[in-house]
Amino acid sequence: MFNVLCTLPVNDEEKKLIEAAGPGCSFKYVLQADVNREDLLDVDIILGNVSAKLLEDLPRLKFLQLDSAGSDGYAKLPIFHGENAPLLANATGAYGGTIAEYMVGSIIMLIRHFQVYRDQMHEHKWEKVELPTCITEHKALVIGFGDIGTNFAQRMKALGCSVTAIRRTTGDKPDYVDEVCTLDDLPRLLPEADFVGICLPNSPATRKIINKETLALMKPSAILVNVGRGSAVDSDALAEALMNGKLGGAALDVTDPEPLPADHPLWDCRNCLVTPHVAGLYQQLYPFKRIVQRCVTNLGHFVNNEPCESVVDLNTGYRVSRS
Repeated sequence: MFNVLCTLPVNDEEKKLIEAAGPGCSFKYVLQADVNREDLLDVDIILGNVSAKLLEDLPRLKFLQLDSAGSDGYAKLPIFHGENAPLLANATGAYGGTIAEYMVGSIIMLIRHFQVYRDQMHEHKWEKVELPTCITEHKALVIGFGDIGTNFAQRMKALGCSVTAIRRTTGDKPDYVDEVCTLDDLPRLLPEADFVGICLPNSPATRKIINKETLALMKPSAILVNVGRGSAVDSDALAEALMNGKLGGAALDVTDPEPLPADHPLWDCRNCLVTPHVAGLYQQLYPFKRIVQRCVTNLGHFVNNEPCESVVDLNTGYRVSRS
């Protein structure tokens, strides 16, 4: 029926689940790092990411199921446009839990000054620093209310925080959110927020929405966490705010540019955590189980000519259609 290439590090049990979803298909398994052009020439379906550089002049390709939630880099490729273009689906919904844990953990680290005490420990230094605060009875602002933002909001609410969410349209309000707003409300909401979580995909409308002007609206004690795309934050303006005591702290798993240059001042901000885009890795147990299930589900849908889940909107590169 179809030739299927799986680039995920699946075990024998997971292979059985995948192959059961595509009876009659031919399967081969090549890890992402080892995939080359020859592996793709006779492939109809790909499960898992491959280098975008390899995705050209593949007339047999009919469907690519990504293992990443972000898909804007793939959506703009010529292969996915035009008549009889392959279907592209992403793994939205797989990463929210683990990335939300990163966000909550980094907030706790910063408000409790764990990074300072860690430095002092290396110096064998017993000294109290600033008075810590807590999450309970404070206000969180979630900018971007997809899978990641939803999981973050749920966890902050469970810790006793009031939660306001920003999304493209207001829509219904979940029980774990106190208010749902749009980006137009950002100037009103930023001065009230103690914790600001940015969970935005890459978009011209959201580029540098955190800049010198919006940072000036925030509390000097506020904590900023960015796990979406680095383009949402002006890195130079953020470093200036942190160094001048205009912001309480920041945790950045994504930066602009990325990787963050070795000479960027953000590295030297005592109240800043910079990590190399590791908040959600597909090999982690939580997302990996969900990615494998998405591959199983969508492979079954595709071979049976049924609507697939999380199909990428090529006009935006990130918005997905609901099956």
